[in-house]
Amino acid sequence: MTTLINEREINKLLEEQLQDTISNFIKSNVEGRTWSIMEFKKACCFNRDRRWVVYFILKPFRNEIEYGKNNLNGWCIYGKSYQIRASLAARWIEKNFTRIDWDAELPTK
Repeated sequence: MTTLINEREINKLLEEQLQDTISNFIKSNVEGRTWSIMEFKKACCFNRDRRWVVYFILKPFRNEIEYGKNNLNGWCIYGKSYQIRASLAARWIEKNFTRIDWDAELPTK
C-alpha cells in the first residue's frame, strides 16, 4: 500500500512548530530580562569580542536599536555601559542576522 506525503504541508507544520519553540524559548529565557554587553555577546553574537560587538552591531545600527523617547521599541540603552533588553535584542538579531557581517574583523591599530 502506497502512502502519499504532502511535503509542503509537513514543512509548513514543522516551520510553525519551530516558530512556536523559538517564541517559547524567548519567553521563558529572556522575556523581561536585561543583559549586559557581555551577556548579549555570549547569547547572540557567538561570544565575539566586546569591541567587535560594539563596532559591528551597536554602532552601525544605533539609529534603529537605541532605546529612547524617539524609539520606544529600541533594545539598547547607550551610556557608560550598554543596557540591553534581552527579548527585543534576540528578536532583532534573528530578524537582521544577514545584515551583520559575521566574518568582519576589527581594524588593526
